[in-house]
Amino acid sequence: MYKWIKESMKKIKELDVKTHNTKGEGWLQGGWILFDPSGTPKAAFQENAKQRVPIDDILKEMKLMKKDGGQSNEEKKVEH
Repeated sequence: MYKWIKESMKKIKELDVKTHNTKGEGWLQGGWILFDPSGTPKAAFQENAKQRVPIDDILKEMKLMKKDGGQSNEEKKVEH
């Protein structure tokens, strides 16, 4: 745990972060889920403390879904 905190503080200094949130639980993971217009989940992207959410992948998937009428890249693989 000490090593993780030390690495986190080093990363904050490297990124020249002026303020940061040190409140909260700190272990919960998050991410993004993309839904089609009817509310059906189409793609999911996990985020955790060590790796930021893959913004480029999310944007790529959103463009594909828009182009294909809300269908995700994963669904197209299953259909073929």
